[in-house]
Amino acid sequence: MSDTEAISAITGNSRNNNAQQSRVSFGDDFDDFLTLLTTQLQNQDPLEPTDTTEFTNQLVLFAGVEQDISQNDNLEKLIGLETSNQAVGALGYIGNEVQAEGNIFVLEEGGTAALGYSLADTAQNAAITIFDPAGNVAFVGQVDTEFGEHTFVWDGKGANGQPVPPGAYTFQVNAVNAEEQPITVKLSTRNAIDGVESDDSGTFLTSGILSIPLDKVFATFAPPVQTADTGS
Repeated sequence: MSDTEAISAITGNSRNNNAQQSRVSFGDDFDDFLTLLTTQLQNQDPLEPTDTTEFTNQLVLFAGVEQDISQNDNLEKLIGLETSNQAVGALGYIGNEVQAEGNIFVLEEGGTAALGYSLADTAQNAAITIFDPAGNVAFVGQVDTEFGEHTFVWDGKGANGQPVPPGAYTFQVNAVNAEEQPITVKLSTRNAIDGVESDDSGTFLTSGILSIPLDKVFATFAPPVQTADTGS
C-alpha cells in the first residue's frame, strides 16, 4: 500500500464507522417503531379505530432523522476527503525541516537545537530555561531582549559544560520590561520531519517521537547540505 493510500484509509475508517453506527441505530429504532405500529393496528377496536395522527408525526420525525443522518454522512465524507488531501500534501514536508509553534523539541546525540521565540515588546531582561525529559532544569541562560523574532541555538550542553543525553526536551522564555512587568513570548521549534500521521483530530508531521500539528507550522527549510569529507 502506498503512503497516500495508507493515509486515506486512516482518515476514512473512523468516519465511516461513525456513519455506519448511526445508520444501524436508526434502522433498529425504525424497525421497532414499525413493529409497534403494525401490532397496534392489528389489535385496534374496529368500532373505535386508533388515531393515526401520532403515528404520522412519528413517521415524519423518522424521515427527518434519516435525512439528517444522510447529510451528516455526506459531510463526514467531505471532511474525510479534505483531511486526506491535507495529509497527502503534507508528504512534501518529509525530509525537510519545519518551524512550528510549540516548546517541545528532540535533541539528538551530540546535536544542537534551534529554539525560536518572539517578544511582543523590547525587554529589560530575558532568560531561557531548558528542561530535560524528566522535567529537570538542564540549562539556563540569558537571551536577546529586542522586540521581534529571535533564534537561540543551544549546543546541547548543560550547566556543567557537558553534553546532555538525547531525548525530548522542553523550554520556556521569561521576559520582563523596565517596570518588571512580564512580556508576552511566543515559542517555536525547528525539527526535521520524517513522517505524516492523520486521524479525526487532524494531520500531524512526525519528527522522531514528536507529533507536530500541521496547522502550527509556519516555515519550512531544506535540510542542511551534507559536505563530503575529502580528507587532507
